[in-house]
Amino acid sequence: MPTYFVYPIYTTALLVVTYALVPRPDIRYLLRYGVLFGFVTDTVMIILVTKIMGLGGYINFGPFNFKGIPFFPLIAWSIYYVLYLYMLPKEKPWIYIFPIAAAFFSALFSNVLQNLGIFIWNRGTVIVPLIIYLFWHLMVTWIYIKVQTHKG
Repeated sequence: MPTYFVYPIYTTALLVVTYALVPRPDIRYLLRYGVLFGFVTDTVMIILVTKIMGLGGYINFGPFNFKGIPFFPLIAWSIYYVLYLYMLPKEKPWIYIFPIAAAFFSALFSNVLQNLGIFIWNRGTVIVPLIIYLFWHLMVTWIYIKVQTHKG
């Protein structure tokens, strides 16, 4: 099996887990945030981290790309953020601990993807991923909380 089939396999697995855990009305509501924080943000991250900074990025994506940007990771991040925001705790201190734990998980998972041959870090596999994922998760959490508190 070609390496690039890992992309649709883990995206499908994530979709199945999300559909099993998140009620349909919540999926419909959170999907807009998932697309913004996952699809759009990862597209920007791919351009910044991979194309401009050269810190690392997706590799071996075979035919699953458009203009050098793989589309399964964008879909997977969208699904991930639906699940993430659904599971985001409402009370302190958990609302602070959760994004930090999720960032550590994301850094760990990016290293698993590197071991599978579909992702690569060019400047270390611990510190750089942690900084990127901590910033990403903390910003998503902060923005989502601000939007939710303004909604009432």
